[in-house]
Amino acid sequence: MQKIREKLEKLYNYFDFEKAVQNDPIKFPKRFTDPLDIEVSAIIASFFAYGSIKCFCNFLEELFRIMGRNPSDFILTFKPLKLIEKLNIKYRFSSIHDIVAFLFILKNMLENSPSNSLEDYFQCHSEQSEESPSLISRIFNFTQSAIKTDLTPIYGKNIKPQGLLHFFPNPLKGSPCKRINLFLRWMVRNKDIDFGLWNTIKPKELIIPLDIHIWRVSKKLGFTRKNTQSIKTAIEITEYLRKIEPEDPLKYDFVLCHGDINSLI
Repeated sequence: MQKIREKLEKLYNYFDFEKAVQNDPIKFPKRFTDPLDIEVSAIIASFFAYGSIKCFCNFLEELFRIMGRNPSDFILTFKPLKLIEKLNIKYRFSSIHDIVAFLFILKNMLENSPSNSLEDYFQCHSEQSEESPSLISRIFNFTQSAIKTDLTPIYGKNIKPQGLLHFFPNPLKGSPCKRINLFLRWMVRNKDIDFGLWNTIKPKELIIPLDIHIWRVSKKLGFTRKNTQSIKTAIEITEYLRKIEPEDPLKYDFVLCHGDINSLI
C-alpha cells in the first residue's frame, strides 16, 4: 500500500487540475459564482454525465444556453409546457419530456426546501444500510423524495418513465449511484476543484463515483476484486482509498479519472 500511496501522491502533486477541468462536466458549474447557481448547474451537469464526454458536453452546452446566466432562477420560474415546446434536444434514452420532468423535480424540491437547497434532502431519515450507512441512507432519502413529485404537468398523468427514473437510482438495490456520488463530491469536498458548499455530509463519508474507467483502474491496482459495478464495489474501492486518506478518501478520484494511469501500474 505504501508504494501505491507514493505513486498516487506523485500523480496528484504534478497533476494539471485546471487543464483537466476543461474535459470534465465540472466545467459547467465552474462558470457560476452564486452558491445556488453552482448547486443547480452541478446537479444537472453531473446527472447528464454519462455516455461520451463530447456528446454530453454538447447537450449540456445547449441546455445551459437555454437556461441563461442564472440557472437557479430559471429552474424556479420555468413553465414546463413552454420548455417542452422550446427544448428541441433529447439525450440518449431520455426524451424531451423526461428531461423537462427531471428539471421539474428539481424545481419542486427547491420550492419545498426549508433552506432553498437540495442539501435538505440528503438528511438521514431512512433505515440505514450496514454498508456505509450514513451516505447510502442519505442518497436513498434524496431519490425517494425526488420520485414522489407529481409529474402530471409534464406527462398529462403522474407516471415515472424509465427515461426519467435512471436519474434517481436506488443504492439499496445495488446501484453504484455514480452520478449522485459525483455531485456529492463536488458539493462536499472543499479542496482542489470541488466547491465545498455543503456541510451535512463530511468528505470522509463520500463514496467514489464508480464508472467503467474507475472500476478498471481499481481492478488493476488492487483496490477491488469485484467483477461488477455495484454499490458494494464502490464501497470496497472507497475503503481501500480511505486507508490511504482517512479524512478524504476521494482525494485521488479526479486524478484517477484524468491522470496518466500508466504511471501507476
